[in-house]
Amino acid sequence: MSQGNLTGRKVLVVEDDYLQAKTFAQALVEHGAEVVGPFSAPEECFCYCNRDLIDAAVLDVKVRNTDSFAVADRLVREEIPFIFLTGYDRNSIPHRFHRVPHYLKSFVGTDGPAAVALALASVQKPSRPSGR
Repeated sequence: MSQGNLTGRKVLVVEDDYLQAKTFAQALVEHGAEVVGPFSAPEECFCYCNRDLIDAAVLDVKVRNTDSFAVADRLVREEIPFIFLTGYDRNSIPHRFHRVPHYLKSFVGTDGPAAVALALASVQKPSRPSGR
């Protein structure tokens, strides 16, 4: 997969700021991804945190009055690559996610989709059956 090319990939987005969510989702679509969401609350997306439904995810750390770490834990269990996109520094992320890429929210344009593509490329994932 070339840098930033997400053709045919389903990417879950969890972001509570409407403009941020719309901007990032649009950048993903422009690079070939199918966006699942965006979701403005972590509990809204749990049913999609399955390897058969999504290929990757983008999580805001602080969402509404909570955080997205329960979603991140689920993604780790499902072996789904993800990135954190947040306005907070690395210290706000628990150590158990120290290997998860962390980017500041102004990180969009072509860089955001490229970061998702790199996260996807960093893991071996079985292909989905054809016909989907």
